[in-house]
Amino acid sequence: MLTLPLRSPRLELREFHAEDLLAYQTLRGTPGFGRCYAPAEVSAAFSAMLLRRFIAQQDEPRRAWQLAIARRGDGQLIGSVGLREACGGEAEFGIELAETVWGQGYAEEAARLMLGFGRQRLACSRFRARCAPGNVAMLMLAMRLGFEMQPLRDGSRLDLLLAA
Repeated sequence: MLTLPLRSPRLELREFHAEDLLAYQTLRGTPGFGRCYAPAEVSAAFSAMLLRRFIAQQDEPRRAWQLAIARRGDGQLIGSVGLREACGGEAEFGIELAETVWGQGYAEEAARLMLGFGRQRLACSRFRARCAPGNVAMLMLAMRLGFEMQPLRDGSRLDLLLAA
């Protein structure tokens, strides 16, 4: 169903591989990246567990697509973007980006590519996302993408909705 990699002018969205572990742990381990997470959620062990999960999700039947974001010029891993629980025309969207490349438009470029895949290949017309209230960059990205804020469900994360 999914032909990888997905490409934009500057980025390539591809499957994660075991060899991505060190780069993935590094991008998730910076102070800025971790400011909206509990310390345990940005630990090397937690990042390794996430990477194993992303690789396991590649098995069929597939319901989650968490893809590595790599720069096309040098192949450097700079984040991940994904759609999870894709069924019934709806999916949960998530994205994370290395602190070293913030403010360069990569998040929006990767998000638009992934959401386009969700609309075209998975027939999704609604996307949900959750965001830490203090994550202003994610809130701004969500607004640029057309997401609308929904009432807090559990008091710890903002619920966002995009209907296409």
